[in-house]
Amino acid sequence: MPELKNKISNYLFGALLAGVVFPAGAADRSAWDAILDTLPAGALSAEDRTDSYVSDSWSGFKKIFFEGTDGLILPAYTIHPGWAYKTPKRRNENGYTWGGGVTRNFIDDRGNRRIVYAMAFSDSHSNIEPFLGYGWLSRWRLGNSDFYAEAGYTLGITARGDYKWIPFPAPLPLLGFGTDAFSIYGTYVPFSNIFFFFANYATDAKGNKSLDFSSNNLFSNRFLIYAGGGYQKNDMKGMPHATTTSEGAYSGGIRFFVTPHWALDFGITQSAEQKVRSQGRQIGSFKLRGYQLTAQYHMQASDSVKLYAGIGAGYFRLQGSKFEAGTSYHKGDFSPVVQAGGTYAITKNLHITGGVDLAFPRYETHTADSSYSMRPSPATFKIAVGLAF
Repeated sequence: MPELKNKISNYLFGALLAGVVFPAGAADRSAWDAILDTLPAGALSAEDRTDSYVSDSWSGFKKIFFEGTDGLILPAYTIHPGWAYKTPKRRNENGYTWGGGVTRNFIDDRGNRRIVYAMAFSDSHSNIEPFLGYGWLSRWRLGNSDFYAEAGYTLGITARGDYKWIPFPAPLPLLGFGTDAFSIYGTYVPFSNIFFFFANYATDAKGNKSLDFSSNNLFSNRFLIYAGGGYQKNDMKGMPHATTTSEGAYSGGIRFFVTPHWALDFGITQSAEQKVRSQGRQIGSFKLRGYQLTAQYHMQASDSVKLYAGIGAGYFRLQGSKFEAGTSYHKGDFSPVVQAGGTYAITKNLHITGGVDLAFPRYETHTADSSYSMRPSPATFKIAVGLAF
């Protein structure tokens, strides 16, 4: 039965991917022309096209990138269906695909959405997964509202730790619902048999591209020093039969804007004591301290709000860790870091900033009976008060 369901799902995947690429009004064109029109070259008007499809594709890509609006992508959740994942295996899969990314959103002359994007998130095994792609979505307005139903596809490139980090293409269908500014999308990934969901928030960034540090806007300062608190969500992947609590955390750091949109951020996080339990009893505890440096892209959503996505690296150390006698482990590890968040400017010098920081430290652990990789995969949700100058 699972094999039959897999075949049915893959058939529906192919049918959907082929069916959604015919824009409204395409009856007077061949199927091949309709498909080509959904690729980047289709963003050009008839007057701007040349005899070279390769040249038109590059021009269309530049049109989407430079004339589109900034956007923030927030990976949200992955469903591992029971018919594809047996109960013991399903329990070990990570459903919280937290992460972040940036996109450029372009609504073409026919009302279709075209996007180019880059994001990174926590995959089903709590490893980092990068994803670069182009997407096309046909849209249908729902009555007289500002809401649309959307259907289309994405052509992406990704790489995964369980595939030895070899890049591979990922053509996927997309279904969505939302407005010009905010949409929620879902896709089915046939080679993994999962349903993946993410949100896309498009800002009105075109009007803010000319902002600089000499202007009187609320984000004209180059430095932001911030401190605050939050909550750190951990799991204990890799440690047999073990779970861990998730506790409060505090954080602080300094952010330097190299340009109005690009910043370097150095941050420190420190969690409260996390208790580790196995088969109903406590077997250890730890506090997790992280030092991280990230490059962030900031987009101005309004006069007083900026959103950002960041990626970088950090060093994460187990502080005050206590485990049962006979257990040895490494206390520190370097890890990639993915961020997404925003900043609200109360005044030019007083800001509130916050978001989620996702990291992937691994600690080699040995007991008398076995060896394994302890993977807390901390997601730190934080909010802080900042002084801009």
